[in-house]
Amino acid sequence: MSEVQRTGHARPALVAIYGFFALLVAATLIPVLMLLSKSVAPERSVLTGTVGILPRPGEIYFDAYRFVFQNPNFVRALFNTMAFTGLGTLIGLAVTAGFAYAMSKAYLRGRRFFIILAIFIMIFSGGLIPTYLVMTELHLVNTFHILYLAGIFNVANMLILKNSFEAVPRELEEAAVIDGAGQWTILWRIYLPLSKAVLAVIALYYAVDYWNNYYTSMIYTTSQHLKSLQLVLKETIYSASDVFLALHGGVSVGEVTSQSTVAACTVIAALPICLVYPFLQKHFAKGVMLGSVKE
Repeated sequence: MSEVQRTGHARPALVAIYGFFALLVAATLIPVLMLLSKSVAPERSVLTGTVGILPRPGEIYFDAYRFVFQNPNFVRALFNTMAFTGLGTLIGLAVTAGFAYAMSKAYLRGRRFFIILAIFIMIFSGGLIPTYLVMTELHLVNTFHILYLAGIFNVANMLILKNSFEAVPRELEEAAVIDGAGQWTILWRIYLPLSKAVLAVIALYYAVDYWNNYYTSMIYTTSQHLKSLQLVLKETIYSASDVFLALHGGVSVGEVTSQSTVAACTVIAALPICLVYPFLQKHFAKGVMLGSVKE
């Protein structure tokens, strides 16, 4: 079979493949675009259900975003989430890297026991009531610290990073020991720089988990000042009409409805992760492959 014939037979398959993935992209993007369009659409379009995939030129209003940011509860929850996401991600990386480095050393006494223990607690949790009692005894309930301390260690992330550390050539560590380097220096100067891709992936995992977490705030806090963004968003979605009345007090506020308010809240909550992900995406596939397979 000639090259021309093979190309002719392959072309319909390529068209079908590209068409299939184009449909997947459309199915993913259309709901997001419609949500964005609803958040800036005029009142009449939202109430009549005529909001399109893209906002109409000349009919773009940011009233919903202005009123969302005038809600002190939402703004406070946004700053709370940004703060504990940053702190939790940094502390989580430090704790995970330290534990993974120790578990990557075959000569560590009790290494197998600690790995089995880590996997055991990943499969079987202590339960809600015992965990709540522990947090109470530690005086963490109804404090800001519980929002980031409750999730600083993830066993799956540790195992990925452990496998990445085990792939580092042992000769590098031996040369560093000969030069007088200690364990912390070896970890900081050798292992972490060689595992940047895996660390970027784990940082993304931690950041997404913290950013999307509403459970910790809902269970361990009762103060309005400690609510997370996702908890406020959940309450907004569940009681859109009540929130709208609370925001606007029954007064006419221009091109704003309860639906556009919910859409604006959702867009604001999703935007930070969408902005961060492109910078880490180039490390994502490489980091997952490096950390998931042991040589």
